[in-house]
Amino acid sequence: MIKTDFLLTDYLNLERQFIPFQKEGGKLPSFSVVIQPLVAEKIRKLNDTQRVGDYTFFEATAEGHWFSFCGSYCCVNKIFTHANVYLSDKLRSDGQYEASNLLMQAYMYRLVDTGNIMIHSAAVNFNHNAILFCGSSGAGKSTQANLWKYYLHADMLNYDKPCIINDNGRFYAHGSPWSGKEALYLNEFAPLKAIVFVNQAKENRVVRLSPAQAYAHIYLHNYVYPVTQDIEKKYAAAVKETVAHMHVYELYCDISETAVEVLFNKLFSNITYRDYQKEYSMKYKVKDCFEMKQIADDFIVIPRGKEALNFNATVVLNESGAFLWNLLVDYTEENALVNALMNHYSIDKELAEKDIAAFLKKMQENDMIDIIK
Repeated sequence: MIKTDFLLTDYLNLERQFIPFQKEGGKLPSFSVVIQPLVAEKIRKLNDTQRVGDYTFFEATAEGHWFSFCGSYCCVNKIFTHANVYLSDKLRSDGQYEASNLLMQAYMYRLVDTGNIMIHSAAVNFNHNAILFCGSSGAGKSTQANLWKYYLHADMLNYDKPCIINDNGRFYAHGSPWSGKEALYLNEFAPLKAIVFVNQAKENRVVRLSPAQAYAHIYLHNYVYPVTQDIEKKYAAAVKETVAHMHVYELYCDISETAVEVLFNKLFSNITYRDYQKEYSMKYKVKDCFEMKQIADDFIVIPRGKEALNFNATVVLNESGAFLWNLLVDYTEENALVNALMNHYSIDKELAEKDIAAFLKKMQENDMIDIIK
């Protein structure tokens, strides 16, 4: 549980990040936070020791360990259970950016002190198996996670900074209040199945890393600046313990379904991707709050009822889109849609599958379709 006390609520908007974590039920180590205005006397005598990016670290004082970010400051106590954030009056906007980054750094120390780590990755929960997609910025972490969401209907757990929790030798991926631009703040967890480092490539393949390689990948990609020697040792130990219990892979991939299939077949030995798709085929149906109307040669989707108040998109279908829409009045499997499109327009299966996938993706993006297994 992360307890927060926002003393600057007139212009600070962090509630949406932290409210889910005020509740019992998760596995994150407890932490308390106070956010308040910057007091010049508090920082006047601080002596800086190191600058790392936008962070500056200072010598410890009797109060604890100090660091700053973009002109605002944080002091985390020496047992890493509480943080005071002091926000400058010169902020980017409402202070969320500065406060969030300071608290993330402070909470990293709390995690490490309790034998856990925060890992830069996109986390999915597939059938109670968490998979972490890691890598450098731009490598495609979120893309691969979203492919699992699209093709396997995995749930997103966190888009940027999930935690790895070691619960007496059982490892879990856990949501955190830091989830990147997508802002998916879930106080949820799932048993950790694998850690996957993503690399863009033309050919899809998976390589399992040796313990030494896995250690280097995790340690360097998620480096925690050591405010004490004890923190440095605990971070190294937490990474080593994670590597000892978890499989770590490198995925060389494009952005196709094949990338999902190759990794799936590596992670799950009891069933192949294709057999899983057959056994757990999805059925789709247009939501009842939408209807299609023909205007001249076009087909326009109209929201009804309260949905009309919140639906801002303009959806115009062509003839084939209207054909598929009519098939989706009742729950229909994807294979049935493919066969219907092939027969109606006399096209090959590859083109039909591509068109159906694009159509269903567009429907899901606009929240216009219901899905069941």
